[in-house]
Amino acid sequence: MPQVNFRTSSERLAVIDRAAEIRGVSRTEFVLRSSEAAAIEVLNERPVIALDDEAWDAFVAALDAPVEIDPAVKARYARRPQWDR
Repeated sequence: MPQVNFRTSSERLAVIDRAAEIRGVSRTEFVLRSSEAAAIEVLNERPVIALDDEAWDAFVAALDAPVEIDPAVKARYARRPQWDR
């Protein structure tokens, strides 16, 4: 089974031991649960979007397609700004 070893200060270890005792688990179990929860939180910050081949091709085609500018938006940007009038 893989191992993880790390060094820490006595103060940090005391905090971890106290928290593990409150939770009623071993130091190892507390550290594993805590680090796993933190890892899952980080991974969930970056959503994964899975696409099948057809959806991927459609996505790439949409990215490669020329941009169609809405005529109303184009007209709006063609106007002189108020501060230039």
